[in-house]
Amino acid sequence: MQLYFFDLRWDDERFVDEEGIAHFDEGSALYYAQRIADRIGRDADYASLTVEMRSSDGILLATVTPSEGRRREQLALIGRRHPGLFRHPSDSAVSPAAVW
Repeated sequence: MQLYFFDLRWDDERFVDEEGIAHFDEGSALYYAQRIADRIGRDADYASLTVEMRSSDGILLATVTPSEGRRREQLALIGRRHPGLFRHPSDSAVSPAAVW
């Protein structure tokens, strides 16, 4: 098992993982980093959040952002207060061309 570290970054703030978590391979560590980004991205400032995955040697292996599905989930929750209102036309379930 290999030790990986997952640092969080919002704009100018950085939270360094000092303990790390053991994973079997880089793939499972990358999946874990994506889960962290999606979970925190659900409640935090979505656009500026990144998770930086480092090896035990301190080498940056990946920079992960919340997935597109989480962004749409967050917009849906915000839009629930104003039904039919979308911030961006691309966030609509129906394309404008299909309406006309």
